Amino acid sequence: MLRPNGAVFKQTKNAAQFLKQGEIDVVGVDQQGGVHAMEVAFHEAGLNYGSTTASVNRVLKKMLRTLLILRAYHPPRTPLYIYFLSPKVNLAVQPPLEAAFAALRKEYPHIGWSLLTNADFTESELLETAGYRLMPPVVVAPTPSDAQGPATGPDVGVQPLVKSLMETLLVARPALLSDAEKSNLMDNVYCKSRLGLQVGNFGLIRRIKEGRIINGHGRYWADRYGGFYVCAQWWKQHHRANAESLLSWVEDLIGQKPGHADALRPHAQAFRDYLAGNRP
Repeated sequence: MLRPNGAVFKQTKNAAQFLKQGEIDVVGVDQQGGVHAMEVAFHEAGLNYGSTTASVNRVLKKMLRTLLILRAYHPPRTPLYIYFLSPKVNLAVQPPLEAAFAALRKEYPHIGWSLLTNADFTESELLETAGYRLMPPVVVAPTPSDAQGPATGPDVGVQPLVKSLMETLLVARPALLSDAEKSNLMDNVYCKSRLGLQVGNFGLIRRIKEGRIINGHGRYWADRYGGFYVCAQWWKQHHRANAESLLSWVEDLIGQKPGHADALRPHAQAFRDYLAGNRP
């Protein structure tokens, strides 16, 4: 569980001050009603808010405050995506920063957390993949037609569940999947025929050394999960089929790996809840 130490909020007297200090650099709304908030930091000598610990705490404070602001302005079921972008982060800061984002994903699995720094910052194609319209932070409530509309962009609903599952499988419990099972997940044919996933002609995961850019396009998320990238091609027209396939796969894993059932059951329930709330 994420338990920020007092240093994260040491200069904050109360909740009112905490929120009043908040500002979001960029807010985007995608075509399915998902809200994307981006915090950008550019320091010529590399991200620096003081010491390594102070820098990570400062970023963590920004992320938590952004979450609170978005929740204050948007209905509970609005898909939220929060990004921290910095083109230059020192090597000493990067690992603890990644650990902080891993903790955020674990504590708030229904939020799409993205850390885009250094090469990932350069490679990211945010505007192309989401079709954002920049606007001030106002209340944006997706209507039923938005939620069930035509497939015009990535499915914003199932993606946080996929990221949370991959965090468990590849980061929190890297021994849960064998090398052979991970190899299968890199095979596009296996993912399509055995798992029933519809994510284009791509495997579910890809080794970092192979890169996330294919034919000039970022087909895998920039976030790193252990030694892997995770496929980003989760389109709306396939969202229920993919959720059903992932639920079936997780349920199989629970049966095959009883020692990890406690970590897998919450993911199975999350997919069931998603399917129950997004009926055809």
